[in-house]
Amino acid sequence: MDQEPWRATKRQERLQGWDIDVAKGESLIATFAALALHSVVADADADAAAAGRARSIAVLNDLPLAAVVEATTTKRDFEILAAMPTEYTDENERASLNYFRLLSYQSGRTGLWLPRLRTELRHSLITLTERSCLSAPTCADLGQWAEQAGLA
Repeated sequence: MDQEPWRATKRQERLQGWDIDVAKGESLIATFAALALHSVVADADADAAAAGRARSIAVLNDLPLAAVVEATTTKRDFEILAAMPTEYTDENERASLNYFRLLSYQSGRTGLWLPRLRTELRHSLITLTERSCLSAPTCADLGQWAEQAGLA
């Protein structure tokens, strides 16, 4: 996600300043990204089905990454959570998703975590989009970048 080491350092300093454990914060940002992506893909898939088009992986390939950036701004937490998967690949995924769900109900200082993580995620996605050599990167491109970086 970060091409320059100072970006990661800056993000980690912000997480610490917000009293968010860096490892937990990084994990929550990744969880937030996955949920936003899942939500946008679910919306696009539902739109395709409503239009009588077959559901397929092409939805992911055709969906602009800008749609996920927009979702991080326009979708409320409960809208992102509504698309939360009900099946998990492992215990860590289940724990991260449940922790994210609990954060959506918090108030006080902890209640500020999701808006702050949302800002970090949005900034990271915008940076990735702007640095892409592609004119309009898609959600599939994001998956490829994550895999190349060893994050997927």
